[in-house]
Amino acid sequence: MNKKRAVKLGIITGIIVLLGIISVLGVQKMTEPTEKEKQIAFLKDHEDEMIEYIKSQSPKVKSIQFNWNSVKTEKIGNGTPMGAGELLILEGGFNDIKDSNFTLSFGMDDDNLPKLGTIGLLNSLYVGGRIYE
Repeated sequence: MNKKRAVKLGIITGIIVLLGIISVLGVQKMTEPTEKEKQIAFLKDHEDEMIEYIKSQSPKVKSIQFNWNSVKTEKIGNGTPMGAGELLILEGGFNDIKDSNFTLSFGMDDDNLPKLGTIGLLNSLYVGGRIYE
């Protein structure tokens, strides 16, 4: 009878320890930021450089409003099956004009973070569907 009790106690202890390990690992994984959150944090850290770049495209641009929820990555092609990699895309507006918009793009590094040296506008600065001049 003592052997059965010891076996049951050992099994229960093992299960509790295993569940504890799984819980700790799961909580650590949940608190780790997602790839998109890391990308947004990186962009926010370099917001001044992005603002400077956009303002350099038009002297009329005085303020920039980024839409952080618009951050996404897209595969780009170059006519080969492998493609040319991925771009990170960020949209926003300027001068607090309701219908203004722009789309910034960045090449990605090996950690899937934007490479600032590859910053570019995917389209012109627009207001209400017309190029802002």
